[in-house]
Amino acid sequence: MPELREKLWQNVKRLQSGLKERGFDIGNTNSPVTPIYMKGDVPEATQMVMDLRENYHIFCSIVVYPVIPKGDIIYRIIPTAAHSDKDIDETLKAFEETKKKLDAGAYKAVDIPDMAEVI
Repeated sequence: MPELREKLWQNVKRLQSGLKERGFDIGNTNSPVTPIYMKGDVPEATQMVMDLRENYHIFCSIVVYPVIPKGDIIYRIIPTAAHSDKDIDETLKAFEETKKKLDAGAYKAVDIPDMAEVI
């Protein structure tokens, strides 16, 4: 079904160009698998991917240390031929919103108090 292949690549182009236009670093990819490079630690990456899944209904995977250097995060999303333009627009908006949260420190893990210091 060549029309599905064509729709897939239309969606890939729409998503990837939309991410680039919004200032996201997606590296150099020739695949529907779209990496999004960001800075942060493992707990932040985990919190952000949970936010994307639970609040924006977007599934993506993360690649973190020790696979890549500490402080780097790679989010991986894969558009399909079944996604609509609306789905892609919502994904772009979700990444804009969650990136702002990441940059603002909203995904930082709360420090666990030293119980010896608690009176």
